[in-house]
Amino acid sequence: MKLHPNELLRDLGDPATWRLPIEFRDSLALCALNSAYSTRGSSSAARRVLDRYRALRPTAATDSSVDLLAAMDASGGPARFATDVLANHSKLPGTSRLRTEGIYETLTRLAELEVPVTDTAALRQGWQDATVRCAWVGVLGLGPLSWSYLLMNAGVDDMVKPDVKVARYLARKLGHSDEFAQADAKTLLFEAAAALNVTPRALDRAIWDFETPNDRQGRSGATSS
Repeated sequence: MKLHPNELLRDLGDPATWRLPIEFRDSLALCALNSAYSTRGSSSAARRVLDRYRALRPTAATDSSVDLLAAMDASGGPARFATDVLANHSKLPGTSRLRTEGIYETLTRLAELEVPVTDTAALRQGWQDATVRCAWVGVLGLGPLSWSYLLMNAGVDDMVKPDVKVARYLARKLGHSDEFAQADAKTLLFEAAAALNVTPRALDRAIWDFETPNDRQGRSGATSS
């Protein structure tokens, strides 16, 4: 069970023309917000969240998790931050918790690790440590999918987030009626990326773009891949 490179190129075009993956390489604050608000959320809503945070914080492009936590505290806590700053009351998938509440908890946990993770450089260096991963996926409402997207946003190339749109594409190309399990989808993407000599993250984004023709936000915005 493999994807044929030539078929992929017919759909996706020359890799040189693909849009770059969404990345906030110097801002763990933006990575966390985009990951939490994009997972089972709309791209437009996630973009608005980032725009509102940027309006509050001119230094958003380089903000650490400590900066985001301090901004929430200054607003009166995660719930008030969701209301007064982000104007978004959406909940984490499968929970009654505001997304800001999950973000606050996980960033606090990451900052309290024996080797603290408070910026993207530390995340890129320590993401394979089980305690770092657990500090994110162990929070109610945040899981492996949002963890993968956090890492992709931080600039980890060997990471993919095959969401429902990507999984739907893979199933269609291989003649399956059902979507693929995450593990199978990731394997397919890694194998296809190697055959095309591109990063798995770039292929994930290209497929997401192909499946979402109406979403053409530039790289500095937010989207789901």
